[in-house]
Amino acid sequence: MKFPPAEFPRFFQETVGRPLRAGVLLRDHSNFRIGGPADFFFEAVSIEEVRTALSAARSCGIRSYLIGGGYNLLFADAGFRGLIVKNAAGGMSLERLSPEKYRLIAMSGTPLADVVEFCAANALSGLEFLTGIPGSVGGAVYGNAGAFGRCLGDVLEEADLLSREGIPRRETRKYFEFAYRHSRLKATGEVVLQASFVPAPGDRAEIRFRMDEILALRASRHPSRGLAYAGSYFKNYLGPDGVKTPAGYLLDQVGSKEAAVGGAAVFAGHANFLYNRGDATAADILTLARELKERVRAKFGLDLAEEVIFLQAEPEDG
Repeated sequence: MKFPPAEFPRFFQETVGRPLRAGVLLRDHSNFRIGGPADFFFEAVSIEEVRTALSAARSCGIRSYLIGGGYNLLFADAGFRGLIVKNAAGGMSLERLSPEKYRLIAMSGTPLADVVEFCAANALSGLEFLTGIPGSVGGAVYGNAGAFGRCLGDVLEEADLLSREGIPRRETRKYFEFAYRHSRLKATGEVVLQASFVPAPGDRAEIRFRMDEILALRASRHPSRGLAYAGSYFKNYLGPDGVKTPAGYLLDQVGSKEAAVGGAAVFAGHANFLYNRGDATAADILTLARELKERVRAKFGLDLAEEVIFLQAEPEDG
């Protein structure tokens, strides 16, 4: 069953039970504060709404994309031709498996900050390294978010997924083929509905101390949350021998902190943060990123890979 775009809103409301919106500016849903209008936009507040919204789009032949907090994403200046579903399906539960073992279950739209705070409040250790990382659980699993030598793939137990065809299933950690800032989901296009972790009982004061340490370290290196940026723009370079070279170091060596294109510039405190000075376009960010990559390639013969995802307005095949 397929409908022309003009008839899609009616079908969507009948299927999902709530209306979608048209022409929503994606800059309001991106920490870059960049992005044109989406044809259709819907904020899902439950896992069932995530499933039915994506299903409605699929059954009508409408292109769709699921977003979280918009922290690691650059929207196109032309917006998005199709349906953007914002995942606001948050919430957590805690299961006690034994006197010394717990399972934390988090909905995919839950902010990572809430997960870390929940663990601290319940004296559960093992997820402190996520302190200060913006975004949601679903996006963190998808991109294997991490810091300080650890990543989400280290602590994931299992996750409920939704395939491109709308088929739900549960998979354990091994399925995801986690690597540095990578998971199998980037190839399969599957969506995370919820994820579970097995933190260890710990000392609440020690957990808080470690969280405070991490926050202080981030504050000394990273831009303030008020700056319009999307986190580290490039991945650290991973050599054939498995040794990582910080992208910030490589960019520093080629004078990147002085670079700017239009309204896009490089943060003076760390060369791997590109930001919107107030009137940047996606084209400005992409041009600046391309220039920085060319500088690194010319000096070191290395190719940096983007960590930030650029979501094109039109499908890649046309």
